[in-house]
Amino acid sequence: MDLLATGRIRGTFGIEGFVKVESFSGEYEHFLGFDRVFLSILKEKLREQKYKDGWFEIEEVNLRKADALVKFKGIDNPEAAKCLTGSELFIPRDKAAPLDEGEVYVHDLCNCNLVCEGTLVGKITSVAEGGGGYLLEIAGKTSEAAAESSFYVPFNKEFIGKIDLKAKTVELMHRWILE
Repeated sequence: MDLLATGRIRGTFGIEGFVKVESFSGEYEHFLGFDRVFLSILKEKLREQKYKDGWFEIEEVNLRKADALVKFKGIDNPEAAKCLTGSELFIPRDKAAPLDEGEVYVHDLCNCNLVCEGTLVGKITSVAEGGGGYLLEIAGKTSEAAAESSFYVPFNKEFIGKIDLKAKTVELMHRWILE
């Protein structure tokens, strides 16, 4: 099953075990269609409590302006809910927020080749959140003479051109950003 990260638990809410979830896409309507999600628990949280990575059933979802309040079955108090803080929610692709034209799921960029003027620069290994937006982590060379390394490229329209998910390529528009 192809799972996509859809949000992160940012904290608890109330006394009944609700958690506040931030959507990675900024969209929340699709949360109403979730009956269960796969939670990836923070490693430091795994050591201190009983919950493990796995599927969690959803009892209730309430949408707010900047987040969603989610109540999981069996999580009935703030202490239990606090153990889930920082966890990422994963859902099947068919339950993800619909894409507008020109949008892609961040997950789909991983393992694409970054190319500039037809030349391979490297492979996108992950996507990180930065202060000004997303950063593509690239495994490759910043120049012909450079050793293979890992580096970041801002994921914005000034630097990234055509994205072809079928060909698994992402165009880097300006090589100078690697210098």
